[in-house]
Amino acid sequence: MSTPSLRILAVDNEPAVTFSLRYIFTAPRYQVTGVENGDAALARFDAFSEHYDIIIVDQKMPHLTGVELVDEMRKRGVNSKIMVLSAHLSSEVRAAYERMDVHLMFPKPFDVRQLRTAVDQLAA
Repeated sequence: MSTPSLRILAVDNEPAVTFSLRYIFTAPRYQVTGVENGDAALARFDAFSEHYDIIIVDQKMPHLTGVELVDEMRKRGVNSKIMVLSAHLSSEVRAAYERMDVHLMFPKPFDVRQLRTAVDQLAA
């Protein structure tokens, strides 16, 4: 019996980052969907009621910051595990994420092996 894919939503306004995440987390173990901003992520939840095991969020994006996006997702009842992948993690931002039950904050640039290990541990 095969194990189901781990569904990951990657939210980052830098196409290179979402492309890299798709490359790092390859099928069949992972199924990665990339969107370019918080509005697009919320639209997926609102229109399709999609579920993701893990949501990887950038902090600094146009329209909605990562903190604002996570806040909106929590208000909508999204209970997926959330990882923040960002170069902009001040102590205030970290505290805001911790209050919203964000499971892991990972700095950019990131080490691929450490990131993959962190995602696998988060999924366990």
